[in-house]
Amino acid sequence: MKKRSIVIFQVAIFIFFLIYFTQVSPLLPFNGDDFFFNGSMRVPFPLWGVWNPTRVFPEVFSPICGYLAAFCVYPFTHDYVGAVGLIRAIVVSGFITTFFYLFCRLLKKKFAFSTNVAIAVEIFFLLSFFLFFKHLNQPSYTGFWDADFDSTLFYLVPGLMNASVMLWMARYKDLHAQLDSMTILQQGLFLLVLYFVLFSNTQFTIILATYAFFRMVTETIGNFKAGNSVVTILQKIWIYISILLVWLLTIIFDVHGGRSNSLTQNQPFLKLFKATLVQFKAFVSQQNLIFILLGSMLIIVTVGGCIIKRDRQSVLFSSTILMGVLCLIFTTLYLLLAYTKAGSYYVGRADAVWPITFFFLYCVSVSAAYVLDRSRLIKRLTPLLLVLLSLLAFNFNYQPIPSTTGAYDAKTVKAVDNYIIKQIVNADQAGKSKVIVKVPVNDKNHSPKVGTSNWPHSYDMAGELQNNLYAHHIIRTRMKIVFKPDYSVNKKFYENRKDEQPFINLEK
Repeated sequence: MKKRSIVIFQVAIFIFFLIYFTQVSPLLPFNGDDFFFNGSMRVPFPLWGVWNPTRVFPEVFSPICGYLAAFCVYPFTHDYVGAVGLIRAIVVSGFITTFFYLFCRLLKKKFAFSTNVAIAVEIFFLLSFFLFFKHLNQPSYTGFWDADFDSTLFYLVPGLMNASVMLWMARYKDLHAQLDSMTILQQGLFLLVLYFVLFSNTQFTIILATYAFFRMVTETIGNFKAGNSVVTILQKIWIYISILLVWLLTIIFDVHGGRSNSLTQNQPFLKLFKATLVQFKAFVSQQNLIFILLGSMLIIVTVGGCIIKRDRQSVLFSSTILMGVLCLIFTTLYLLLAYTKAGSYYVGRADAVWPITFFFLYCVSVSAAYVLDRSRLIKRLTPLLLVLLSLLAFNFNYQPIPSTTGAYDAKTVKAVDNYIIKQIVNADQAGKSKVIVKVPVNDKNHSPKVGTSNWPHSYDMAGELQNNLYAHHIIRTRMKIVFKPDYSVNKKFYENRKDEQPFINLEK
């Protein structure tokens, strides 16, 4: 019955996020990269010197999602853009659900919580991803926001994958023994998951890398104190060493990749780092500072309480929280340095610094679990507190900031997509080998000589869209597509925000 309760709750989480990503904040393709990666697949292993040497998972899984949309959903719905959005919503919801399920299992396995307590803390953990950025009566980010459709598989999902593997590993005091007890098939599946996790996004694999490093250090110290031999110690920590070596290899590959080389900046490092700190300040300003303050206080009070109590459970909690804090600190430093190289503006993007968000909310939630477990008063207040927090988290007087380039409404995005695709399909059906397609003007200084200009509907997007539509059998030939920015498209489809009215507060 207890297992059934957990399963039912995870199904409820999946349904919630599926509704969220299809109705509240839909995921729809809009720019060139969205369509390019949705319809073009790379070889499934790292490549030296290419644009993205180690981003294997997103560049393999994204077109798989595209195939599912085109060949499994579109034939029944006859709504291509909607089919692509539906599959992406299902996939992202599935990864999120797995992530929360593994957090719940961690609470039960490591801390021996009851099912009710574990689910209560899981709900709090879920809500915290909304509360972390929540600003009432104005548009807000969430912990599941991405800058665009394409970024869901380049940022959010790699973050969820790394965090999920970390949560699974954290369940076991002796991971080596756990791996040895697994069947050959289970070990093979673990290596399969680990492969795609480590070759997903170098910035986000810092989640698993920092955790592996600190687990390696603590277990090495513990085994030395126990008098174990070097061979025995290496047998117990080989998995952490392997993760770190592969992670370092991905960094070497990426540093010598085309994307990294294109980011070379002839400015002093200190000047670039200061610019990164300014952008990081912008990221902090997006957050709910009250939640940050209360969460930080909760962590401090919990660790203090654990030190005073010093019983077995308290030591377990304090070590878990302190390891999370160390991971948070090292992850923050790493991302600040990485984005100083990649471009300081990334640090201002909520999706690009998701590892920082995760580690902070993880520490807060584990701290909340300790308080809930030790206080009968808090247990009595838990239903009330969770309902009140839910009402704050899901207050949609203002819509969440869309995961779309330009933050356009989903209806606008879909209408523009269909307008562009319809022009191409009509030309294909008429047997033409070339078509000039009208697109919105997004850049006053656009020029055909600059392929990336007029983003998100850049001139380069024409070829990328052709790849996508041909691969998905929407058009029959690789016809030549030429984009022509036209203000009439803007007037026809783009929403007018010039005279938007303010929110009318219920309690003036």
